Amino acid sequence: MNKFKKNNKSSELPIFIETMKEEDLDEILAIEKICFPTPWTRDMFLQELALDIAFNFVAKAKKNDTIKVVGYVCFWFFAGETHILNLAVSPEYQGKGIATKLLEYVHNLAIKKEGFLVFLEVRPSNKKALSLYKKMGYKVEGIRKKYYNDTGEDAIIMEKRLQEGKNEKK
Repeated sequence: MNKFKKNNKSSELPIFIETMKEEDLDEILAIEKICFPTPWTRDMFLQELALDIAFNFVAKAKKNDTIKVVGYVCFWFFAGETHILNLAVSPEYQGKGIATKLLEYVHNLAIKKEGFLVFLEVRPSNKKALSLYKKMGYKVEGIRKKYYNDTGEDAIIMEKRLQEGKNEKK
């Protein structure tokens, strides 16, 4: 069976998504260092892999007969809420629908677990991410002042309602 999924958009790359493993971390850390001013460390990823409430997935693609990590997402699921902690796509693979596929994967998994809300923090300077989240139906819900220690930048809190939930705020 071919694990690579063909996508409808011609710019999209055939990828598959699977559970993050420790052996993926070298590739993940390389992407992390390129994408973020203050990248997560190996120990931070290892802590996420060990947490019961944490879910961590990688997007992989085939290039020159080699399968490589091209993106990843880390999130917590607790009491019907999903908190996306980290989402990144290698710059050479951005614009190919990978982040959208990762977010769709998170949304679908949250719905299967009877989740009703997904939220995240994003830098105001991260225009690509803001555009993606808005396209995916996320709404601005607030600001965390001076959230990012490296720059003192605020964080925009964005959320997406998935479905009615027992614990949902009305």
